[in-house]
Amino acid sequence: MNRQTSMPAALAVIAGVTDVTSWLLLGGFFSAHVTGNLVVIAADVVRGELPDLASLLAVPVFIVATMLSTLIARRVGARAPTTNQLLLGVQAAFLIAAAVLSFTAQASAHPKSGIAVLIGMLAVCAMAAQNAYLHLVPNRSLSTAVMTGNLVAATVAVTDIARSRGRDQQARRRWAQTWPLLAGFIGGCLVGAAGATLFGDHSAALPALLALALFLTTLGPKPAGLSAPTSDTALKDVKS
Repeated sequence: MNRQTSMPAALAVIAGVTDVTSWLLLGGFFSAHVTGNLVVIAADVVRGELPDLASLLAVPVFIVATMLSTLIARRVGARAPTTNQLLLGVQAAFLIAAAVLSFTAQASAHPKSGIAVLIGMLAVCAMAAQNAYLHLVPNRSLSTAVMTGNLVAATVAVTDIARSRGRDQQARRRWAQTWPLLAGFIGGCLVGAAGATLFGDHSAALPALLALALFLTTLGPKPAGLSAPTSDTALKDVKS
């Protein structure tokens, strides 16, 4: 697995861990699959219940954080730190902040409290930085938080591979790009669920440690093909 595949797969693991821990510990709230909160809100409204503040804030906070991440990345351009280091560092910083707060209060016991909402919004901001990274740095972005599209792409690829008896190289490439994301996200969900069961609120440290470790890998020599765009113009040319 090359770095252009392993990096999104690692991000999918982080997204899975973050999403499950926020869902289990913060009152049924999605921090990575952000639009899933719209389903939760709609269900609450139909049942005549007041939606949780975290669910209500998730989408607008995600949008604002993505806008800020984009503006900062375009502003930095060729200046240090490089764009991929910057955005992955921002992601790690938000998750570390959420983890630190998780040790100061038992948010899972009071998921509607201000501290619980703040922890959730920090996780949302981290996922916004991650998704901004996927659109601004690599040449092609694949979702690391919403797996429906990846599942479809993988299924189509497997079908084409079977039909061509393995001769369809394009389908093989699509499969090679998508299966690590699916495996990474599922693995992250399992790790997050196990962590929440074993460590409770302190399991917020798991995505923080993973994000920090991933960020540290960017401090070494940049692999060919994953260098950050070197100017505002180059950034604008990256296709999502």
